[in-house]
Amino acid sequence: MTLETDVAIIGSGYSAVALALNLVDLLPPAARVSLVGRAAGQGRGIAYATRAECHLLNVPAGRMSLFADRPNHFLAWLAGQGFPWSADDFVPRRIYGSYVRDCLDEAMKRTGNRAALTLVDAEALGAEAGQDGGLVFALSGGGRLSARVSALCTGAGTRRLPLPEDAVPSAARAFVVEDPWADAWWERLPADADVLFVGTGLTTIDQMLLLRRRGFRGTMHALSRHGLLPQPHLARRADPVETVLVPGEGEVSAMLATLRRQAAAAPDWRAVMDGLRPVTQDLWKGWSASQRGRFLRHVAAFWNVHRHRMAPAVAEEIAALRRSGQLVVHRGRLEALRLADGGLAAVLRDGRTLATRLVVNCTGLDRCTVAASPLLASLAGRGLVQPDPHGLGIRVDDRAAVLAGEGVGRARLYALGPLTAGHFFEITAVPDIRVQARAVAASIHAEIAAGGRKAWMS
Repeated sequence: MTLETDVAIIGSGYSAVALALNLVDLLPPAARVSLVGRAAGQGRGIAYATRAECHLLNVPAGRMSLFADRPNHFLAWLAGQGFPWSADDFVPRRIYGSYVRDCLDEAMKRTGNRAALTLVDAEALGAEAGQDGGLVFALSGGGRLSARVSALCTGAGTRRLPLPEDAVPSAARAFVVEDPWADAWWERLPADADVLFVGTGLTTIDQMLLLRRRGFRGTMHALSRHGLLPQPHLARRADPVETVLVPGEGEVSAMLATLRRQAAAAPDWRAVMDGLRPVTQDLWKGWSASQRGRFLRHVAAFWNVHRHRMAPAVAEEIAALRRSGQLVVHRGRLEALRLADGGLAAVLRDGRTLATRLVVNCTGLDRCTVAASPLLASLAGRGLVQPDPHGLGIRVDDRAAVLAGEGVGRARLYALGPLTAGHFFEITAVPDIRVQARAVAASIHAEIAAGGRKAWMS
């Protein structure tokens, strides 16, 4: 059976819902919008599916509205629900997930003068070209969905542990947690054992907070190449300082030197980082492929810990763990895992060995690679998408329209969020994605209007 829709949105996380809500506002009443993804996760994705109160947003509530044109929407929702948080507060992520889901449910109830929004409880496993530039998606369960315009909002998966297969004996894999979000791994960890987190980013921070709430008494080891933890937000955000960097002018190293000087002269370096936000995407676009490669190899780790920061209360907890010695941060690379004394010996490249009961993969979200997604692989095999040369999703233009391969006609296909990081770089946070969602919705509306109502809404 083949279902038909005007717009198919593939995904179930924030970017998918943000696009759907904007389309419901912009498209004519006769339009049909289908949101394709597992119903249980619609609106939450990985980020907002957690139920733990200790997992906080890493952006203050005042900047977390779903809608670019309604900046106080989330604050109004919080007040309407009777929550006490204000614009400067860092709200539990589960609360934000409820907000996104409530907005989605409200859009589903709209009738009459709004486009119809339907949830399709399935996964898109593959796709092929349809009629007039549209796509036909193969769905789990055997169904098919034919769409006149489509948008890929599949986000990023969990990165695999950075070790080759032969570096981990098969018997040792029982002590390895590949996906900390899909596995209640803490139930296998004695309260006084040691644990090794591979990665020192926000995923590791989340897992440490869970252990602390469960009364864990053992040592938490955290390992990464640079041994850098995310920096903290200020309790009250400082006004951003206008950047002195100009897109398209200067080498990466020169720009970084300028940025450091500006940060040293500012009341707080965070104000300088926040002042970069309006031009970050243009800076990235102004670099050549080789410049982007150098940034990713040598600077990205330092950029990430200053750009993607911890809520102040979370930072205080992590600092307390370090002061007590319960958290030990290591700089290095994991070379191999070996069975040892009822647990594992983690062998580092410099020859050091760490004894641990479990190794938890917290390397974070994977770069959105074509090879990691059956759907993207299917589209790439037909030339309908091209992988980004740096492994940052797929190639798109300034409108987030997907670029097809040479000699292949462009499908009416867009992409949002991390899939478009190769072109936009900073496109993982709500303040960036909501602007993109509004712009892509406007492009889809224009594309439908250009096709003529009769042709599109038959």
